[in-house]
Amino acid sequence: MPPDEPRAASVTQPVPAPVYLREYQQLLLDGVLVDRAGRILRSGRCPTCDSLIDGYTCPGSLPCPRCQAEPGRRCRRPSGHAADRWHTARIQNAEAIDHRRAAANDPALLAPWPT
Repeated sequence: MPPDEPRAASVTQPVPAPVYLREYQQLLLDGVLVDRAGRILRSGRCPTCDSLIDGYTCPGSLPCPRCQAEPGRRCRRPSGHAADRWHTARIQNAEAIDHRRAAANDPALLAPWPT
């Protein structure tokens, strides 16, 4: 393999995959999980959505293609009230960014779980 080609990630999480969301969140808070470079993920609260930061793109950090909410703002309902969830298109845009990051082997993404 030429030296400029990305190498397949060999780093995996040091613990088995959690079953429940709460277990995952606790692993983030405890500083147990690592990124693809093997560095401990330092989690905190996302300033946009208040979820725990885990290296993936927060949909709220992007503009919403459906309601035109600006980055950092909640999605809006047709009535103008804040929506209780992100619009699907906004989530799909964040997922597309993360798929491209994974294909490029971005070291800041969460390392895979051991198989």
